[in-house]
Amino acid sequence: MRPFTPPSPRLLVHAAGLSLVVAGVVTWGRLLAPAAPPVRAAPARAGVADPTADALAAWFGPGEVRANIAVKGLIKGAGQAGVAVLSVNDGAPQPYRVGDALGRALTLAGIEADAVTVDKAGTSLRIAAPVLPTAPGIVRAAP
Repeated sequence: MRPFTPPSPRLLVHAAGLSLVVAGVVTWGRLLAPAAPPVRAAPARAGVADPTADALAAWFGPGEVRANIAVKGLIKGAGQAGVAVLSVNDGAPQPYRVGDALGRALTLAGIEADAVTVDKAGTSLRIAAPVLPTAPGIVRAAP
């Protein structure tokens, strides 16, 4: 058996340096690790009414078509078909022409000087345009 010889100082310095490098890598690995995903809410218990489910069922389920249509602007020249700028279901205003689909079973049926007509599953609805102040140089069409 060989007698015990203490490690050399050079070996001790290398071991200490290696342990510091490993500690640094572990520390930076924890600091730069991606955040844990958020905790999800517990599922709704049976018997508790979910208002969002009722709203979704009303919009996408069978039955009467519901839509929130707001007239933002009308553009119509003499003898032209015209364009209606509409916001459907609180969405961004979009331009529509006669015959364009606004949603499930909703079609733009007509554009007048002060309103639009929407065909809702065979029923005509007239939606008035808001009255805006006249600007210089723009002539309001007679309804």
